[in-house]
Amino acid sequence: MKAILKFNRLLVSSESHDVCFYCEFSSGANIISGRNTSGKSSLILSLLYTFGINDIKESLTEILSYQPTFRVDFSKTAEDKEDKYSIIRTQRSIYIKEPTGKVVPFHGINADNSAEHIALKEYVRGLVGFTLQLEQKGELKPAPLESMFLPYYISQSVGWVYLRESFSNLQYYKGFKDDYLDYYLGVSNSFDRVEHRQLTKRRDNLSADINNLRRYGKKAEFQFAKLVDEAFGAQAEEYIESYIKISNSLEEERRKYINLCNKLSLLQNHHKILKRTKSNIKKQNYNDVDRCPACTQVLTYSLEGLYSHYQKYNDTVELESHITEQLTDKKSEIHTSSKKITSITNEISKNYGALTSKAVDGVTFDQWISNKANAALYRKMQADIETLENELERIKSSLDSMTTEKETLTKRTNKETEFKRIFVKYMSLLKLKPLTDSRYLDLYKISSFPRQGVELHKTVMAYHFALNALIANSKSAHRLPFLLDAILKEDIDETNLDIILSFIGKNLPADTQAFISISEHIKDETRPDETLNPLEKIKVSEIKDIYFTESSKLIYIGEGKLERSFLSQPLDKHQEIHIDTVNIIAV
Repeated sequence: MKAILKFNRLLVSSESHDVCFYCEFSSGANIISGRNTSGKSSLILSLLYTFGINDIKESLTEILSYQPTFRVDFSKTAEDKEDKYSIIRTQRSIYIKEPTGKVVPFHGINADNSAEHIALKEYVRGLVGFTLQLEQKGELKPAPLESMFLPYYISQSVGWVYLRESFSNLQYYKGFKDDYLDYYLGVSNSFDRVEHRQLTKRRDNLSADINNLRRYGKKAEFQFAKLVDEAFGAQAEEYIESYIKISNSLEEERRKYINLCNKLSLLQNHHKILKRTKSNIKKQNYNDVDRCPACTQVLTYSLEGLYSHYQKYNDTVELESHITEQLTDKKSEIHTSSKKITSITNEISKNYGALTSKAVDGVTFDQWISNKANAALYRKMQADIETLENELERIKSSLDSMTTEKETLTKRTNKETEFKRIFVKYMSLLKLKPLTDSRYLDLYKISSFPRQGVELHKTVMAYHFALNALIANSKSAHRLPFLLDAILKEDIDETNLDIILSFIGKNLPADTQAFISISEHIKDETRPDETLNPLEKIKVSEIKDIYFTESSKLIYIGEGKLERSFLSQPLDKHQEIHIDTVNIIAV
């Protein structure tokens, strides 16, 4: 559903100060004029603020100090049907009066993340059929209200220098520019954009990693290591296998040798005890009292004891003989094991020494060993490259399978061609030198322009008008009034002034309203010596008659004479709409 909104009238009232601003608007161009700092921007910002835009709250600080109530009466046209609404904003609440007379309130809307402001956003989005989704922290979320107004609002502070920055909180969304342009130009991007961006990022990272590994692998030390490794080839690998095998046998023999030595030590200690025991048994007397040969305990003499004495002695002699035989065997085994260890050690030394002294194509084994780590790292890098390339191919296939993305890119190209045609035409009308670099002509690439001063001002103006015309031609997104704040710069000469005003007057969108602020200073007759700069000498009423259609309306802030005069009308002159506003809030 394409909805068109038009602002019918604005009331900003302060009961505490008994002052207000009230104005009814033209359905065509509305030219806002007055002195610098009179409140021209405040009128445009009040329209935005009433709809729940909190981003511009700081710019309205002085107006908000009056504790005002904002009211905008507007019409929505959709499917050849026009409905009239009223939206009212107080310090903490917003009230929307629907065509049926029903009032929908939203309380606590000063913070964008509050539950009521989120509900308000959904209501306003539904009002105009605004469905833009933006990516935040890997998720697609409904776009904020600022993005609903962004293509139609060029701020005084940054709008004539930077693109898409009239509001300050939109560039934090990932891929904002592409999603924003796709939506307003009617380019379908219904494919999974989060997945597509993740795959694209992974593809770019893989490509970078592969290039880095290839570049790193070309270093001299890795190439030398590769050549050295190839020079020894199978011979070196065969040596390593045999070395590992014989080293294992050496280790096993050393463990066997240590075990034999431990057993020999145990047998030697056992043999010493047996000899001491046998000697003590011989010395024992078998009277009424005797002592134990081992612990010297007093023993009572008996026949049984005598028998036991001789039995122990015979056992000790037999055991001593057995232990002596074991000692001989263990010493023999230890000697054999020692000889075997020496033999294996000599064999390793002989074989290793032979290989280290050998050279293949001028490369020694020692050099091969020292470069083996680099060679292993080089092989690891090659394996990693192969793995990354396989993953890269899978990701490319996934991206290629997203046929919707291909269609989207084709549609973007078509839109860029159409934009370029309008943009170049508008730059020509503004008497600008043509741009040739695609960075400044292809819509999806443009982020800034290589110009300054009045040339930058006119180039950005051509961009905004061309984008607005392209959105109108697309007939897919909602249409809001074109809000152009401070269209003239102080350093614009009379020739460029005529060029800019003529361009604006002839190229304003025909399907929506326009609000254009221009500074003017009507000279006070009581101060004849007051000097004015060239722009201040121009009467906006004459500008209106020369450059704009008869349906356009001139709105003076402070009668063109007063500064800070936005809230300068007496509230009692507009009691009817003020009372109606109070009644809506009280429902």
